[in-house]
Amino acid sequence: MIAMDDKFYVYQDANLNKQIKALLKGGANSAPAARHALSIIEQFINGGSLNLKNPGRLTRYGDARIRNCLKFDLVRSYRLVAVLVESGIAFLFVGSHAECDHWIKNNAWIEPNLDKKRNTITEIRERECPLETVARGAEAEEFEPDYDALIFQDITDQDLRQIFSGLCHK
Repeated sequence: MIAMDDKFYVYQDANLNKQIKALLKGGANSAPAARHALSIIEQFINGGSLNLKNPGRLTRYGDARIRNCLKFDLVRSYRLVAVLVESGIAFLFVGSHAECDHWIKNNAWIEPNLDKKRNTITEIRERECPLETVARGAEAEEFEPDYDALIFQDITDQDLRQIFSGLCHK
């Protein structure tokens, strides 16, 4: 992959743009996810701090099936998939959790097509830190605590026996 110059870019795959348009028309569940995805992309375009906590919450894991893959959690269990490339970041897919998993399975080991005819390409404005630190930040990111563990930490066996009394033998 050859960098265009020493500048960094946000690449939006043509299919991603179609997916966002479809989600915006999709109604109450999908439209907020599309707007969330657009806000994450816009934050990268505007440079922001490029701290991964700022643009949007990353999923707990990238995806080993795609090199330098980042997955962002969107509202209502939707995901945004991006790949860090030498000259910037390429946003490739947005969809529900299941659609995202299916897309990744079908596109394992993909190398993003950065062809200008296919993508919307925007130069990142006044970056505060290089994209290499974004990649390192993804690896070192401290994730949100496991809320299930926090909720259930104070529940005792006695509480569970009372709640599920019909399932437990005394």
